[in-house]
Amino acid sequence: QKGAYENRNLRFGVREHGMGAICNGIALHNSGLIPYCATFLVFADYMRAAIRLSALSQAGVIYVMTHDSIGLGEDGPTHQPVETLASLRAIPNLTVIRPADGNETSGAYKVAVESRKAPTLMAFSRQGLPNLDGSSIDAVAKGAYVLSDSEGTPDLILIGTGSEVKLCVEAAEQLRANGTKVRVVSMPSW
Repeated sequence: QKGAYENRNLRFGVREHGMGAICNGIALHNSGLIPYCATFLVFADYMRAAIRLSALSQAGVIYVMTHDSIGLGEDGPTHQPVETLASLRAIPNLTVIRPADGNETSGAYKVAVESRKAPTLMAFSRQGLPNLDGSSIDAVAKGAYVLSDSEGTPDLILIGTGSEVKLCVEAAEQLRANGTKVRVVSMPSW
């Protein structure tokens, strides 16, 4: 990093697999460093083998992924992950977290930093998302939690992850206005 020579940042270039593999090495060296790397979520396919080895090796690497949906797609379909999240969630010992807002983002980082024996992958939106009433830093560690609830037993439960949680909240408001009892669940991690 220009002007800061403490070797805190490595410039990997456009090398997703190499970046993940190097982060695995840093994690497994047991120096106390917590490695993280970042790229667009759709490019996780290029580093899938390194991510999978993080999980198999119990390497506490933090993967920071952006552009997590088709909600903001100025780069077109080549940069819009569709099946990517589902395929990453299938990797044993990999915690995949898709935060809905700033509070959940803080919670995701907390989970990731505390997880030293397993990798964490955080999938972030590029959309401008508001902090949601009822969102929680600590509840992210549960995987899912009730964001807003109805009086009594709900008629309907809306479950969302990431940027879609806001849509669930908006839908719940419309349904509640029509007398439907709705619970909204945020599920940042399956």
